[in-house]
Amino acid sequence: MATLGKYTDNDHICYPCKAFEREIRVYRPYFHFCYIPVFPIGPKQFEVRCTNCGDRTPSENLIRKYERRAKTPFYLYSAIILSVAITAYWFYWNNNNQKHRAEFVGNPAVDDVYIIKEDADIGKNYYFLRIAGVRGDTVIAFHSNLQYNYFVTSLSGDDYFVKADTTIYLRKQLKDMLERGEIYMVKRGYGDGGGFNRIR
Repeated sequence: MATLGKYTDNDHICYPCKAFEREIRVYRPYFHFCYIPVFPIGPKQFEVRCTNCGDRTPSENLIRKYERRAKTPFYLYSAIILSVAITAYWFYWNNNNQKHRAEFVGNPAVDDVYIIKEDADIGKNYYFLRIAGVRGDTVIAFHSNLQYNYFVTSLSGDDYFVKADTTIYLRKQLKDMLERGEIYMVKRGYGDGGGFNRIR
């Protein structure tokens, strides 16, 4: 139960004692998940008390007045707002990532690293390619020593690029791989992170 407002009313008479001072509290029940509010449920609820005699009898006019005044706070929709924000950010990130991948694959540069995803008998396999050279429409790449059956963004501690294991691609082949979703990610300007500088 969330408190929407606490008020002191001096406009409506308390019939038992004829005083004009009442305390009003407005509540609203809400559904939550792990104590994170998801959305309000049910109508607003009122607690009315005369500060003079303690009478708790509400009047229709009193309820109507404070029902309009007590607004449901936005935080009662926290889970929905959070979900929308995460979804919007994911779409933004994914769209931005797709643009970068298309730019990098369209203009490959030496030392670019591609994370390759391919279908396997069970699930997916992942491995890395590091661009070793670009000559016109021809792209030469080193293959990582290991393959992974789970998504990775960096080489494991015992993995490296095999200098003797080179693969030659045409730019068009790389673009086709990108369109098929096989080039899952492209890393450029990564520095010393990810183990991508290990070549043997």
